[in-house]
Amino acid sequence: MSAATASSTRTRAPTVHWSRVVLLVTVLALVALPTVLPHRAIAMVTQMQIAALFALAFNILWRQTRLLSFGHAAFFGIGMFATIHIMRAVAARSAFLPLPLLPIFGLMSGLVLGVIVGFFATARTGTYFAMITLAFAEIIHQLSPQWEGIFGGESGLSSMRMAWAGLSFGSDKEVYYLVLVWCLAAMATIHYFTLTPLGRLAFALGDNEQRVRFLGYNAPLAKTFVFIVSAMFTGLAGGLLAIANENVDHTIFRASLSGQVVIHTFIGGAGTFLGPIVGATAMTMFSSLAADLTRLWVLYQGLLFIAMVMYLPQGIVGLAVDCAAHWRWRELGPRLPSLLAVLGGIILLTAGIVFIAEFLAALATNPFARRTDHGVLTVALCGATWDGAALATWLLPLCSVAGGVILTRLGAAWLSHAVPAGVQQTAHG
Repeated sequence: MSAATASSTRTRAPTVHWSRVVLLVTVLALVALPTVLPHRAIAMVTQMQIAALFALAFNILWRQTRLLSFGHAAFFGIGMFATIHIMRAVAARSAFLPLPLLPIFGLMSGLVLGVIVGFFATARTGTYFAMITLAFAEIIHQLSPQWEGIFGGESGLSSMRMAWAGLSFGSDKEVYYLVLVWCLAAMATIHYFTLTPLGRLAFALGDNEQRVRFLGYNAPLAKTFVFIVSAMFTGLAGGLLAIANENVDHTIFRASLSGQVVIHTFIGGAGTFLGPIVGATAMTMFSSLAADLTRLWVLYQGLLFIAMVMYLPQGIVGLAVDCAAHWRWRELGPRLPSLLAVLGGIILLTAGIVFIAEFLAALATNPFARRTDHGVLTVALCGATWDGAALATWLLPLCSVAGGVILTRLGAAWLSHAVPAGVQQTAHG
């Protein structure tokens, strides 16, 4: 080795693993969060963590094997019921188990049901796989109210968190830390699973199953194992929710819950590891806050999902990854006007749609209660009273929607022209 090489080696700065730094900061922030949040916010963040684990467990199946399940609510619900039953046994003194270990029973119940459903579902792919998972979930949903000994009938089951090791688990803060430990451990395990030979084989199955078969692998068995892993961690998420809520009923098996985890995953970015976490966290916060403001929050969530799938299929995290790969800070200046135009268009479009939807909903609920002496329908909205027969009432939101569409399209076009040719080739290549 020459002297110059040795000198450069000695003076080379150590490599900074920014991903590890961000991970450490995030974990520390999550640990410190309950000390600064109010009571209700702690409970909401706990729900966000469980939703993130649920979405991440679901995405094991889609991201790696490209199998879309419409029945994951079955594994989530069975994990909740199994954990509630164990909690009731502990409360009745017929069993002695520390509360922090009870989510294991949710994990095990998800594993057992995953073996049963996975054996049949993974025999098919595509639409047939999705329909089989949906059918199993609906069977359980329809039968659960009748099996009162297992599911508690229409009223469901409830229990109380029992104290252990000096901890009463009566406060939201203690439950938060219990859920946090389990979620971090489960997420780390799922990440490790993606690096194992089975996890790598699952990626190959999603890319080209026929080629995997030609290489001599048992593709159906491998898909079944991946399905079981996904169901197992989904059951764990259900067990954590059972501990947090202390009750569960048969409505947990409803198809809308299976659809909700699909929405969370694809809004965040189904093609990335962090996408489901970000999507579930953002949409759980959105539903919690929007539910206090409007009854139409489900409509807005659905419209957002449609817009994301049509115009941003890579999701929030996928977009961030693309921007980080192809953009530089020095290139942000020329793109700033285009980005502001897109942002302004989205705001105008959202404002117009929300105004029209809320106005029509107010008229549809009870129009006679808002009829004036002159026979004119009026609605109180956005701090003002709007006349339903006035042209300006409808012209204003329609102009807002039209202006938002035009501004968004123009901003997107300017943004595409602002990208250098080399970056465009990289993005499309």
